[in-house]
Amino acid sequence: MSETVLSFERTSDAPRDARRQVRELAPPDRVDDATLLVSELVTNAVKYGPDEPIRLIVDDDGERARFTVHDAGLGPLPEIRDEDPAHGGHGLRLVDAVADRWGVERGSTRVWFELFR
Repeated sequence: MSETVLSFERTSDAPRDARRQVRELAPPDRVDDATLLVSELVTNAVKYGPDEPIRLIVDDDGERARFTVHDAGLGPLPEIRDEDPAHGGHGLRLVDAVADRWGVERGSTRVWFELFR
């Protein structure tokens, strides 16, 4: 298993920088899915997280790749909102629709998803 840990400053450039890195780390047959989902989660971390770096952890064991976006927020756990989709809230809906598995770890703002090969 290989693990890569990346850190991004909480700026408007973070999603773009994360996409660039993910293109090199994602399984070739799932690179578009990984890039989209990481971009959504990093965008959420920029919008809602504290003013601290955002970490992206990528674990790949050859059968599946797990991407974890972690910010230092201690607020409510991220969840899919039942609000009007016209007002946003698409990030976790996309994760739910595209990822093979996903979840949120308690005790921090750490959202992960897995893509199988």
